[in-house]
Amino acid sequence: MGYSNILTHAEKILCIYPNPVENTKSDLRNLIRERRSGSKSKFDFNLLITTDEFKSAQVIASYRSYGDEPETKDLNDSIIASGKKLLLPVLARDNSLTFRLWNGDSASLKLNGKVEEPIGTDFSGVIDLIIVPALAIDKSGNRLGQGGGSYDRALENFSGFSIAIINEDEFVDELPTVLTDRKVRAALTPKGLIRF
Repeated sequence: MGYSNILTHAEKILCIYPNPVENTKSDLRNLIRERRSGSKSKFDFNLLITTDEFKSAQVIASYRSYGDEPETKDLNDSIIASGKKLLLPVLARDNSLTFRLWNGDSASLKLNGKVEEPIGTDFSGVIDLIIVPALAIDKSGNRLGQGGGSYDRALENFSGFSIAIINEDEFVDELPTVLTDRKVRAALTPKGLIRF
């Protein structure tokens, strides 16, 4: 898939921030959060489900969307229905993530701050595929997260397939990065799946 359709939407961000590298991540986060407010895009999760990486995965880590993040409920339901193990993140006090099995039962969730997390023990096996939230992704697969570094640490030693779910106008030419930032291998937008 070419970038032309997506980049025309991303140009709105780039008009405000013509060179994102010269601007702080904090400014970009605030801008994207403001633009996301109240908007909900439709995603074709079959674009992910039909990939070889998804088909061969036995254990998939995902997340429950929060606030104005792209909705992941249907995707998580599909993972469970396919017979794969679904893991959800649990945020520790030091801002690191662990993952726990979740069977889709909301009664097995507890509130941690503003996010519901699964009850139980941390998963210690191998994760084959990880689906991560993002505020933006650039052409090189660099990810702009919420700023805590939790997913960067989770991705640091992860060798499986990683994909972020973003709105169309959140796919940009270039993002500011630091040494601890971790790339994803793909991004899913309402228009399609982009590999890096």
